[in-house]
Amino acid sequence: MASKNNTSPSIMIGETRTSSSSGNKRFGGLRNIPKSWLIAAIIFYCASVITVGLLAGLLPRRTQHITILATPTQSVTTTTPSIITPTATTLTSTSTHEPSICIEDECNPRLSNDLIVHNYTLQYFYNDTTQTHVQGVVIIEFTLKQPMKQIIYHSKRMIELEEPVLYENDIYQFVSTRKYIPHDYISLRLMANASFPSNRYKLVQKFVVSLTDGNTGFYQSIFQDGDETMGKLLSTKFEPTDARKAFPCFDEPHLKAEFIINIIHPENTIAIANFPIDAEALVDGLRQTSFERTFRMSTYLAAWAILPDTYKGLSDNDDEPQLTIWARREPTIKNHTALALKIATGAIPFFKEYFDTAEPMPPKTDFLAVPDFSSGAMENWGLITFREDRLIFDEKVVSTTQKHLLAETIVHELAHFWFGNYVTCKWWDDLWLNEAMATWLSYKPFTVTDPDWKM
Repeated sequence: MASKNNTSPSIMIGETRTSSSSGNKRFGGLRNIPKSWLIAAIIFYCASVITVGLLAGLLPRRTQHITILATPTQSVTTTTPSIITPTATTLTSTSTHEPSICIEDECNPRLSNDLIVHNYTLQYFYNDTTQTHVQGVVIIEFTLKQPMKQIIYHSKRMIELEEPVLYENDIYQFVSTRKYIPHDYISLRLMANASFPSNRYKLVQKFVVSLTDGNTGFYQSIFQDGDETMGKLLSTKFEPTDARKAFPCFDEPHLKAEFIINIIHPENTIAIANFPIDAEALVDGLRQTSFERTFRMSTYLAAWAILPDTYKGLSDNDDEPQLTIWARREPTIKNHTALALKIATGAIPFFKEYFDTAEPMPPKTDFLAVPDFSSGAMENWGLITFREDRLIFDEKVVSTTQKHLLAETIVHELAHFWFGNYVTCKWWDDLWLNEAMATWLSYKPFTVTDPDWKM
């Protein structure tokens, strides 16, 4: 309501008056307002509307900072074993979901079948034997056979995990990232919520792994050497689902890929892996060991180890492929690994003839005794790991039963090269078939090589 007193500054915008007088008009009360006041009010109103609009458009939604490992113009190469040192760029990505709630394909505990993994290029940086963690970087090359809303892969209990960098046909893609911890998933989405087209991709990710998180994944083993000094080695054990503790990966047995492994380690240590050493170099007091590209294999079969120089290898250099038994200095010097080498050199020719193929045999095979290995042995392709009592034999203190158990374990793991590694069940509910066949085959070579053992 407008005041009858003309000195009042009140404004009644939108008031409707009715009068029999022809001189009174709609909004007539505005005629009594000073012109300068009216102009000021209009300017204030317009400024308020503009300010609200700008705030609504410019204020960001809830965000999280993402550290990108390479700039969009960088290219990543996998043809050389040189140290990968991508630069860091800080970008911002929206985060709209809690990691405890699954979204679409994250709810499925199995990965999509609509992808092919080509290879993993892995590099680890272990600069000092006193470290209890290892830095790493992985490059995963894969192809999507069908368009996907999400690209999902595995990672588990990393100390640090940088945000991934994704390339489609070597073209940088800006993606949002989230974790779904119940399934050990990392999920990638395009920022526009579009589908990833069927194409070839390259994913680059840096990470830090704890070496003291149990004796699975990539871990350290502390042992007492013969001279009562303490020793330390690093080893791996991935079966069934702990490769994801050592590097981000598509960690299911049917998603096989080739592996290119590079390890930076102290000069006074020895690095071994699935396949033979391709090149070694000393760089700033550290040894850089690069290994040959492996067969296509499941992630749980990838393996490597960093040994102290007190570990000794016993080899049969006359045979192809070369076999080496690695163990602590004392049992090696005392020839307690000779029986293991004899059994292995007899079993491999038998299996080649029995299966009529040598394709599953890698160019070399290492047999590594790990002091605190959590199971009897593990059939990593080209680098079999054992509990010490399944590889080291002292006939003065070990019974015949233990001798036969050692022999059966070694041959069992070699049998897996043909049945389990070369021919692989798609999922873990068929693991019994892998183990049953390897157990059945583990006694057969002795009917030819050592019939008097009556195994």
